[in-house]
Amino acid sequence: MLNKTLVFSIAMNGYQWRYHALINSHRRYCEKQGYDYVSVSKPSSTVLGNEVAWLKIRLIIKALEKGYRWVVFLDADTEIKLSAPAVQTLECNDKHIYMAKGYSERINSGVIIVRNNTASRYFFRMVLDNALTPIPLEDQVGWGENGHIIHYAKQFSSVQIIGNEWNNNHQESEHDYIRHYSAGPFRNTDNPPLRSMILYKLHHYSLATLKRIKGPYHKISSERFCIRLEKLSEQVEKHFPEFEGDWRSISNYAPTALQTKR
Repeated sequence: MLNKTLVFSIAMNGYQWRYHALINSHRRYCEKQGYDYVSVSKPSSTVLGNEVAWLKIRLIIKALEKGYRWVVFLDADTEIKLSAPAVQTLECNDKHIYMAKGYSERINSGVIIVRNNTASRYFFRMVLDNALTPIPLEDQVGWGENGHIIHYAKQFSSVQIIGNEWNNNHQESEHDYIRHYSAGPFRNTDNPPLRSMILYKLHHYSLATLKRIKGPYHKISSERFCIRLEKLSEQVEKHFPEFEGDWRSISNYAPTALQTKR
């Protein structure tokens, strides 16, 4: 296993411009901590929908398979302060996945910190394998993978809820480590440079036009979803070798390695 930490974000479809300044905060933090960092910005455009949201789960698994000791995902709209401590300070002997709750008082998957372990690898593969499996209404968030993270995290004692200073999207504070400008009170409080916004808007409207021409993607079969996600992941791997490696079956991870909540 690599004794290294990988931090990555995903910024496609113009978000590489919209959140350029925030992504730079990721780079500065990683340089200070000696972590590897990747901003996944290629392919720069895709007309895919839900697959892009689920790509983070696929890439977390790939990075764990690659052998990184710690893997950290940060939404592109997060700002991490240089004063933030090393993620290793969160380590607990029996915990392997660390996430905070957002303003809805449920887990927010915009910041995911993972210690490489049989249980953590199994967890994310199980979540991905159930991407199109319905979940209870109480866990749904409307779109993307966050609802499934909320739902399946309830079943695993290896998931540790951490303080929202690690993913703060709703409380004014001078002591947060990661400020998250997601849906909620902070949604429109970051101020990107004008050039970044112009590039984002141009990209956004061009992509919206292309999507209308190609037609809707919201209703697709499980098989088509898996194929599209796999192809998207393969495109990413061509540009970012940090995620290259064999794709193992979930059956390679024995359920006995898991600690499930009773």
